[in-house]
Amino acid sequence: MPDHLLSRRWQCYRARLLHEYAMWDQRRRGRRDLRHYETWIAKLRQAPPAVFLGPDLPYGGVRGHVRAIHQYSALPVQLVPDESAMGGLENFTEEIRELFMDFEPVGRPVVHTHVLPWMIAWGRKQQQRGLNWIHTYHLPYFPENGQASLEPWQQDINDALIHQACHADVRLSVARWQQAYLRAEHGIETDYLPNGVDVAACDHGRAERFRQRHHLAGPFILFVGRNTPVKNPADFVRLAQLLPGHACVMLGHGLSPGSIRRDWALEPPPNLRIQGEASHAEVQDALAACAALVVTSKREGLPTLVLEAMAHQRPVMVPADAGCLEAISDGDYGEIYQPGDLDELARKTVAGMGEVTKPQRARQRVLAEFDWRVVAGKLDHIYRRGISS
Repeated sequence: MPDHLLSRRWQCYRARLLHEYAMWDQRRRGRRDLRHYETWIAKLRQAPPAVFLGPDLPYGGVRGHVRAIHQYSALPVQLVPDESAMGGLENFTEEIRELFMDFEPVGRPVVHTHVLPWMIAWGRKQQQRGLNWIHTYHLPYFPENGQASLEPWQQDINDALIHQACHADVRLSVARWQQAYLRAEHGIETDYLPNGVDVAACDHGRAERFRQRHHLAGPFILFVGRNTPVKNPADFVRLAQLLPGHACVMLGHGLSPGSIRRDWALEPPPNLRIQGEASHAEVQDALAACAALVVTSKREGLPTLVLEAMAHQRPVMVPADAGCLEAISDGDYGEIYQPGDLDELARKTVAGMGEVTKPQRARQRVLAEFDWRVVAGKLDHIYRRGISS
C-alpha cells in the first residue's frame, strides 16, 4: 500500500482512538463528579446550614462578594457549589444542576441567590416550598458589555433578573443608582445593601512586595480590569501614550501586549507595562504601591476596585458613570472626568497623584459604610429575619 494511504489510515485510526478516549474520560469525570455531589448532599442533610449562598463563580467581582459573605457572616453559610466538595463551578455540570434542582434542604434555611438563571430558578423553587428567598441584584448587562450586541447568555441573565428574581421575598441592590434604575425601568422594588470591601485584605497589601516582584522603582499609574469592552482598557493605553514621562501598569484577565494589538489596534507605549492576570492579593499589593488608580470603564455597578483603592488611601480617577460617581460621592473622595476626554483625564491624573486629603477621608468613608465587617452584620439581620419568618 502506498505510504500516503498508510499515513491517512493511521491518521483516521489515531483520531478514532482519541475520540474514544475523550468519551471515556468524560464518562469517568461525570461519575466522579456525581460521587462528589452525592457526598456533598449527604453532608448537607446531616448538618444543614442556615443560609444557602451562590453561585460561587470562578472569578470576578460577584465571586469576591459571595466569598466575603461566606467569610464574614456570623451564621453557618453554605456556598453553592461547595468548592471543597465539588471542585468548583465547572464541575457543577448541567446534569448535576438538574439533580440539584430536586434537592430539598432540611430545616428552614434562607436561600440567597446571585446572577445565574439556574440558581435563581432553584431559589424560586425553594420559595414555593416555604423557604425565604433573597436575591442580590448586581450590574445587569447593557449594550456596552458586548462587541456589537449582547451575547445570548447575557440576555438570558438579564431576562432572569427582570422576570424571575423580581419574585424573591427580599430583593437587594448593591448601589442606589441601580435601585432607582430597577424601579424606573422595570418596576422592581429593592432594598439597598452595598458592595462590601474586605478592608482587612486591603491592609495586607504590601507596596514593596509588588515593586520587587515587577522591578518597579518609581511611582506609577494603575489600571485593573478585564480585557472586555465594558472595562475599556483601550483608553488606559491611550492615556499612557499621552503621558510618556509617567510609568503605567495594567493588571487583568486577558490583558497582554498581544491582546492590546489584536483587540484594540493599539501599540503599547514603552512606559506601559502589561502584567496580565493577577490574584486578589496581588491587586492589593499593586493598589498599595500605585500613585493613582485610573478607571476607564463604560459602566460600573458600585465598583469594589474603587472602594479598595479608597481603603488604601490612593487617589482615584473615575469617569462620570453612575456607579463610579456613587463610590466617590460625586467627587468628594476622588476625581471625575468626562468619558472619552483623555486630555482631561491626563491633566487630572497628573494633578491628583500628590493628593492626600481626599484619600484620607475616603478611607474613613469605606470603614464606616463599606467594610464587610459592617455590611455582613446588616445582611445577617436580614438572614435572621428570613429564618424566623
